Amino acid sequence: MDYLLYNLDEHTAAEEDTQLLDAYELEQYAARGEQYLIARTLLKRELARRSGVPAGDIHFCYNEHGKPTWPRQHFNMSHSARLLCLAFHHAEIGVDIQQIRPVRRMNDIAPRIMSPQQLERFRANGSTPEDFFTCWSIAEALVKLHGATIWDAANYPYTYAHGRVSLPAEYTNVLVHIFTPAPGFCGAVAAIH
Repeated sequence: MDYLLYNLDEHTAAEEDTQLLDAYELEQYAARGEQYLIARTLLKRELARRSGVPAGDIHFCYNEHGKPTWPRQHFNMSHSARLLCLAFHHAEIGVDIQQIRPVRRMNDIAPRIMSPQQLERFRANGSTPEDFFTCWSIAEALVKLHGATIWDAANYPYTYAHGRVSLPAEYTNVLVHIFTPAPGFCGAVAAIH
């Protein structure tokens, strides 16, 4: 598995980049703006580089939660603030990055994204924004690995402590890696190995 990081402030969108988008992506671009266009352009160009397929010929399928897939390469993407992460693997993969920032109602949100075991650990460790967003990244990477949404995260019984992620025995084929994509950010990637 590998991942690439991009500072979106260092990239600009060109009108011809819209030619790389399909009808669904054009709708999303109209709703989300330039950052979406830049992210999709970077993704398609990287997939083209890895596969030899022209970027304009790369068309995605989407699951019921909007996760894009392409039969020639497993990938996932995440962005937070102006940082983008593209992750690639030979099997299913999920990635998430988060900017660490103050969170109102953090203790109200935590039970929705953490299993009961992780929630207990989180509260015992002082409930810091850094731990909250690290747990959010782990949970998001796991649910994206399986094509679900963050609101399914409490069903994933991971535990995070001292920079390590532990999963129960039924997840022996899942690898979770925590990383720091940039100062003030945290990230996690989950993949089938």
